Amino acid sequence: MATNILVILPSTREVLEPAVSGRFIGAVMKRFRRLVYGSIITLLLCGIPLTLLNENYVGLAQFDNAWSQVILVKHLFATALVLLAVYSFEVLAPKVAKLATKGPSPELLKAQKLQLRLASTGFVLGLIILLLIAIVLSL
Repeated sequence: MATNILVILPSTREVLEPAVSGRFIGAVMKRFRRLVYGSIITLLLCGIPLTLLNENYVGLAQFDNAWSQVILVKHLFATALVLLAVYSFEVLAPKVAKLATKGPSPELLKAQKLQLRLASTGFVLGLIILLLIAIVLSL
């Protein structure tokens, strides 16, 4: 996410025309989505057993200690991040790619700005999740 938001998107918009930029970002997103979806599956496959084995885990929907409460908040942020990724990859990226083939337009520029806002939001959510993980590890 950091590479995408801090390097790829700004560089693309700086160097390429909006239509070419849209096609390029569409191609990058097609490849990037495999990595993101694979990471989500890996997190689920590892996170569930790690949670169940943690000494602070008290049961499903049991939030009797600080660890469980922070984990709940982390899971809410992670769910928001997953939903954002699915929307970005499955709805917005194809729309931008389609608009880009038609050439520059106000709709393309608007969709590209939304892509940048969503990528920025995802980056911030990822940082919040990392902070929450650090808090959980300190408990």
